[in-house]
Amino acid sequence: MKVAVVTGASKGIGRAIAEALAKEGYSLALGARSVDLLEEFSKELEENYGVKVLNSHLDVSDPQSLKEFAGAVLQEFGGVDLLVVNAGIPMGGRLDEVSDEDMERVFQVNALGVWRTIKLFLPSLKERKGTVAVVTSYISTMILANAGAYVASKWAARAFTKTFQAENPEVKFIELRPGMVDTYFYGRPGRKIEEGFMKPEDVAELLVALLKLPKHVLVEEVLFRSVY
Repeated sequence: MKVAVVTGASKGIGRAIAEALAKEGYSLALGARSVDLLEEFSKELEENYGVKVLNSHLDVSDPQSLKEFAGAVLQEFGGVDLLVVNAGIPMGGRLDEVSDEDMERVFQVNALGVWRTIKLFLPSLKERKGTVAVVTSYISTMILANAGAYVASKWAARAFTKTFQAENPEVKFIELRPGMVDTYFYGRPGRKIEEGFMKPEDVAELLVALLKLPKHVLVEEVLFRSVY
């Protein structure tokens, strides 16, 4: 049985990916800060799909939280075949107005959180010749006024992903670069597809399709968006 780890799994894209992987028969290790939502969701997955689910509080900006999470996952399952690095936070504002505290917070989650998460699971992924999917954003190669801190953090996440791939060819690294997705990132979900928003399930369906490609095929990144 293959084992998948999903961070930021309690809602939005992470939740949709976790459910899609459960449908595919993956055993799951789910981490998020919203413990109540995560526990309820984990029970639903076990009941609906008959898969084994480990859930735990996880703050990717906290190195100790990540170490404890990774230790629990590896002890429970013995190894990991798929790591979905999804946890992230938004950050708006002009660069000359963003506080030091906010800049550090967005980089701790969106950039260093990516680096730390991959680093902790990398030995197991190398042993199993696994896959890492990092959810960044369509803006990971753009310059966008009034969102410079967020954009820079996604550039950094992209750089980490590409560098890990160059240094570890036995592991597949995929950068998922979605456009606007109807999640809490944009406020309360409920936006229409016609407004230019994809659904979290669209991202999950794409990832599952990529995982089914032949073993010799590597898709390094996917930029995708709504047609509207």
